[in-house]
Amino acid sequence: MERKLEELIEKEAIREQIYTYCRALDRIDNELGYTVFAEDAKVDYGPTYKGDGRGFIDMMLNMHRGMVATHHMMTNILIKFNDDMTRAASETYMYAACKYKNKAGEASFTVEARCRDIDKWEKRDGKWVITERIVAGDNTFMLTPRYFDDYNNGRDTVKDPSYTFFEEV
Repeated sequence: MERKLEELIEKEAIREQIYTYCRALDRIDNELGYTVFAEDAKVDYGPTYKGDGRGFIDMMLNMHRGMVATHHMMTNILIKFNDDMTRAASETYMYAACKYKNKAGEASFTVEARCRDIDKWEKRDGKWVITERIVAGDNTFMLTPRYFDDYNNGRDTVKDPSYTFFEEV
């Protein structure tokens, strides 16, 4: 029973890192994104990027800065540990909607990406970090919908209200 409880606690710590990754992408917070990857992490994002974790965060957020908005969600998170629970593997289904601007700076189309993040994790200095990520692109497409105005949000240079709420706790 004790092992099961420890596994639940460690799985929640990894899930928290997965959600932190989404927050970093959507808030365009490079420093937060760096905390999810080990310094020596390797990332293979297919034709989009191959390199280290920090470079991956920089590349993604530089792309996101040119967009109107992004929205990342993670689901179906499966996690398995090695015997001494110092390493883990996970598969996470990722859904992202990235709203792109036209030349006039207005929202013009959205790319919806449905991928799987396949990660290797290590617990380093008491914290779970990704040491290797392979992204499997399963279903990505473009939409050209009618858009509504965004509200109560912040990205990049505008502080999102959620940062204030978390700071006040």
